[in-house]
Amino acid sequence: MESKHLPKTIEFNRPTKYKALKRLGAGACGETVLIHDENMDCYFVAKKYSPFFTQSESPENFAELLKRFNYEARILFRLNHPNIVRVYSYYDYAEFHTAYILMEYIDGENIVDFARRNPSMLDTIFEKIIDGFSHLEEKNILHRDIRPLNILVDQIGNPKIIDFGFGKRLEDVPEDAGKSITLNWWCETPPEFTRSIYDFQTEVYFVGKLFEQIITAEGLSAFKYLKLVRLMCERNRDKRYRTFSEVKNAVIAGQFEELSFSYEETKTYRNFANALCYTISSIDPSAKYERDHDKIIPALEAIFRQSMLEEHVPMPNKIASAFIRGSFKYWTNRHFETEKLRDFLSTLNSFPPDKQSIVLENLLTRLDSVKRTKPQSDFDDDIPF
Repeated sequence: MESKHLPKTIEFNRPTKYKALKRLGAGACGETVLIHDENMDCYFVAKKYSPFFTQSESPENFAELLKRFNYEARILFRLNHPNIVRVYSYYDYAEFHTAYILMEYIDGENIVDFARRNPSMLDTIFEKIIDGFSHLEEKNILHRDIRPLNILVDQIGNPKIIDFGFGKRLEDVPEDAGKSITLNWWCETPPEFTRSIYDFQTEVYFVGKLFEQIITAEGLSAFKYLKLVRLMCERNRDKRYRTFSEVKNAVIAGQFEELSFSYEETKTYRNFANALCYTISSIDPSAKYERDHDKIIPALEAIFRQSMLEEHVPMPNKIASAFIRGSFKYWTNRHFETEKLRDFLSTLNSFPPDKQSIVLENLLTRLDSVKRTKPQSDFDDDIPF
């Protein structure tokens, strides 16, 4: 069968029509409009190239801004990160001296206003913003216009980095580094500006200053990453973080430090895990694990209430049943001390959810060390001799 040749161009003769709802803002390159796709029932933002001067008034500037507008679309089109605004398409209407960028609509507010109303969420927002800028760094892209209005936070607290009108790939910056350096910045500029330097370490500085402003204005002395922000804002480049990847690594290191366990906590866990595995003879290969601590903890609490006056838990197989969904065998002549169950529950309930998850995942790993065998009979236990 002869294969058909693809046409050189594919043209769709039924273009999508959008309903314009309202203007969202305007800048040097044009205006943004909220639009609605009636067929898909989705909201988008259309950024139209429409500078405040006409082509006849300043043809060179008009062409330069249009070039920058197209460049912004190209940069964003290649990015895919939950904390960076998405671009879906670019429409070039050269015959009308304009163009459109179709992008994600973010129903939110700038980061400063959001943090003022939701100060408890700033730790998480910081982590996500650093992750977003770290992604830009991986793609070798400088934003070059970091300010509160260019970081929006949606209704559920997810931040988005927007407006790449000044964005550049790092290799393209030297030719016009002065454009960012001469902007009307909202905070004290870094000392490297006197040497016409603008790089990722400069962006680290501006993101740090942004969070410093929020922390100071709202008096957030309990902000988790206060020390990191101070190092990001260092005017001495030798003391300042050089890259967002360094900041991200520091965030991750801090998170693991917070999730560390004391000697007594570790001892309590091991006593419980050893006792649990000691009572189980084998687990059916088809058995699954319960991973929801909101189900495991109440089950263990019920067992403890029924055993709290006893030296040993009368039916230790019930403890195993809180973790194992399926068949297993256990030793009827091996005891599980009630004290170990009590201490484990007390420690587990003192942990936040993320530490509880770590404890339970470790416990399930321990259960994986128990041999898996198919039951040979209907008995629930092995003969202990």
